[in-house]
Amino acid sequence: MNKLCNDAPSITDGGQMQIIESSALGVRSARVEFRHPEGKPSVTIFPMIHIGEPEFYRAAFNDAFAHDIVLVEGVRSPISVRVTRSYRWLLGSRRIALSLQPNSPEVGSCHARIVHADLSGPEFAREWQKVQLWLRLLVYLLSPLIGLHRRWFATRESLAKGISVDDQPSQKELVEWGPETGALTQAILHSRDERLLDRLREQLASEPTTRIAIVYGAGHMRAIVRELATQQGYMTGRSDWLTVFHL
Repeated sequence: MNKLCNDAPSITDGGQMQIIESSALGVRSARVEFRHPEGKPSVTIFPMIHIGEPEFYRAAFNDAFAHDIVLVEGVRSPISVRVTRSYRWLLGSRRIALSLQPNSPEVGSCHARIVHADLSGPEFAREWQKVQLWLRLLVYLLSPLIGLHRRWFATRESLAKGISVDDQPSQKELVEWGPETGALTQAILHSRDERLLDRLREQLASEPTTRIAIVYGAGHMRAIVRELATQQGYMTGRSDWLTVFHL
């Protein structure tokens, strides 16, 4: 059973907050609650990874969708289907024995009011067209190859390697940035961050006494943490770990 562990880090001056932790024991996701000193809506983040143990998704979803409002991700586009083959195709491996992140509950099937906070398919397609053609073709080519390689050879240990995410970019990420990768990152990350922040601000402005949950990919949580801590004046409250998968 996936149990909450009361040892997740908080944001400190000049420090970093772990969003996803990879260790010798496994991969964990930090469930962090943010509270405002003036009593504005509480916001709890649930960083997602695309593959994990079913119990992780059950625990996270049961918690998140018991909130009043949940902001969820999801780009319905044939482009995203092709790009995500790099991890969807490894699910046939019995050696891995992990599950794909499930879809959000149907509207009306849970306590929460569900808010789609992502780009629409056409909006994402417009962002994707801004990426250089050769890079788009490279992504289309490499994604299935990576998926097949992972299906045949990947282990939980290899999947956990390098999966950690902090609220600040790592030195490796900063060094590897370039104009081409910047365009790709804008399409798949930053443009979606902007939409997510817009939806969050709308909820914070219109719902004075409510509990908001954000169920979103771990990479997008950096933008949320910055917005809440530096722009909205929120402080971290309760912080827990949920195990994504064991090694």
